[in-house]
Order: sequence, then C-alpha cells, then structure tokens
Amino acid sequence: MKRFGLISLLAIPLTSLAGPAVFEEARVISATPVYEQVSIERPSQHCWIEQVPVRVNRDHGVGLVVGGVLGGALGNAVGHSKRNKQVGAVVGSVLGATVGNAIAKNRANRGAMRSVENCQTIYHTDQEDRFLGYDVDYEFNGRNYRVRTQSDPGSVMQLRVTHTPVI
Repeated sequence: MKRFGLISLLAIPLTSLAGPAVFEEARVISATPVYEQVSIERPSQHCWIEQVPVRVNRDHGVGLVVGGVLGGALGNAVGHSKRNKQVGAVVGSVLGATVGNAIAKNRANRGAMRSVENCQTIYHTDQEDRFLGYDVDYEFNGRNYRVRTQSDPGSVMQLRVTHTPVI
C-alpha cells in the first residue's frame, strides 16, 4: 500500500502544484506590425504565330524521269556518229535528270507556308510583403516585456498568470 501511495505521488506533475491561473491586464506601450519581404516566382506563357515554309515533295520522281528522257533525246540528236549519239544520250540523260529534278523540287516548295504556334514560359519574380504579426511591448508589475501576437491588442492586453512554487 505504501508503494502505491509513493508511485501515485510521483505521478503528479509539478504543474498541478501551481495555483490556479488568474487573468490580469497589462498596459500596452506599443504594437508594431511586422512584415517579411518574400520573392514569389510566377510563370506566364508567351505564345506567337510564326509562318514557316512547307517542305512537300509532290514530284514523285516525275521531274527526274522527264528531265532524263528529254536530256537523252537532246544528247542523241546532237551526236553525229553512232558512238557520239550513245555518249550524248547518256550524258544528256544524267544532266537532264539532275536539272529536271531540281526544277520540280523548286517548283513544289515555292511559296507554300503554314502557321505554327510557338510558346515559351517566362518567369516573373515579384517582391511581396507577408504579414508576420505584431511586436507588442507591454508593461506588467513595473517591468517591460515583448511578445509577438497575430492581432493588435489595443491599449490593454489580457495576461494569464500562474504561480508555481520553487521546490
């Protein structure tokens, strides 16, 4: 039984030995709002329309074939002997095919444009004041104290005072 009494006495916290809380008023000397400057980064999107050339090859080799045939015929017609006509036809075919292909590609791509939307994200940094509270200077029992509160207490603030014995 003695053990139970000793254990239950040790289980009593020291704060329970303190007297009941009383409320008293303190005179407010000053209440100054406190702000902290913070940087806030905000994204915004900037978009624009741009005209770009369309690369379409609708030729399907027609310019190459037509140029080769015409070049071969022209080379054959220029040659005087049989051997010269054969060489002229081959050289004319190659040159005609090259020129015909280039003309066909140039004609297919000329002037064709399309609209493309391009977007870019831009970040803007703004400075902003963030409210932290009020630094309140007050006087209680002839001594000055400072505390930070979330609201302006006015000219008088309530204090909860407890008394704890020194053991």
